[in-house]
Amino acid sequence: MKIVAKPIKTIVVFEYADKPPIPYKFKMMEDSGEEITVKVDKRLNTHRSRIAGSECIIYECQSIIDGMDKRYELKYIVPKCQWQLYKI
Repeated sequence: MKIVAKPIKTIVVFEYADKPPIPYKFKMMEDSGEEITVKVDKRLNTHRSRIAGSECIIYECQSIIDGMDKRYELKYIVPKCQWQLYKI
């Protein structure tokens, strides 16, 4: 997977107060300027990490994007409350 670190608009589900948010679907900008919506079909793994001094939650996911089954990682940067398409 290649690191892209693109900002995304994300819809998440909060189950319980002590659990991290769960990504449901997100919108991202293509290089052509078109905005596409991707539904998170599977969450394969979730782990906490510290990247560049910031606490992050990394979600390894799988979805159908442009008709192909793709694996990718979403990153939630906790102090900034910001989501990124981290790797694809």
